[in-house]
Amino acid sequence: MVNQVLLYEVKDKIAHITMNRPEKLNALNGELSDALREAWERFEKDPDTLVAILSGAGQSFCAGADITPGATNPEVPYQVHQSYPQNGITVFKPIISAVHGYVLGSGYALGIRGSDLTIAAESALIGFPEPKAGIAMQPIDYLPYMPFKISLEFMMLAWNGGQIMNAQRAYEVGLVNKVVPDPELMSEAIRWAEMLKEIPPLYIRSVKYGHYRGNTLGFLAQEREYINFVYPQVISEDVREGRRAFQEKRKPHFKGR
Repeated sequence: MVNQVLLYEVKDKIAHITMNRPEKLNALNGELSDALREAWERFEKDPDTLVAILSGAGQSFCAGADITPGATNPEVPYQVHQSYPQNGITVFKPIISAVHGYVLGSGYALGIRGSDLTIAAESALIGFPEPKAGIAMQPIDYLPYMPFKISLEFMMLAWNGGQIMNAQRAYEVGLVNKVVPDPELMSEAIRWAEMLKEIPPLYIRSVKYGHYRGNTLGFLAQEREYINFVYPQVISEDVREGRRAFQEKRKPHFKGR
């Protein structure tokens, strides 16, 4: 156990990393984000682990960032983003995510984009609530994960005007590797982990580096992109209005400023 909000257990060379805020649908607050960052460091350095399985306790994998006032520390830049594994940069061991229920926003960044392989339960619902809530988002290239047109539709419209993508559609467009009934989710993730344990670790390290090196170049430009594109959103009236409307369950009134 890392702490109350994140569980870390090693069984048969597999690190089981479980987000444990079920009452908040495992939404990422500062504490959980920090715990995940530490867990990835621990996993990579741990000589007793070969593969990690990331999952979420309760009804959902992760409903995204916790936007409750005070949930994150404003003095820690990118606190939620720090929960994502730095694949091909500092994390070279393989990560499998076992996703179910809501896989939204930052949950997508962890369970789909941040994991090497994704096993989805039939209950999984994948998407981005950010556009509807007016939440700032950095420029992200999704071409390696989706066809071009679907990528734009998914990001700009939060999948067809707010309708969240189900597991089968996610499989059809290549976002997940396998869809199984909910009771079989963890056993299927373990089956894939067992297959990965049979592959030489240095081979996997090489493959991960090659697949993620394009993202490394993007990471170097992230600070500049944040200043030019994201920070104006963060301090905008639309962001404040979007969060108020989301919490009040009403339609937001955006002004473009």
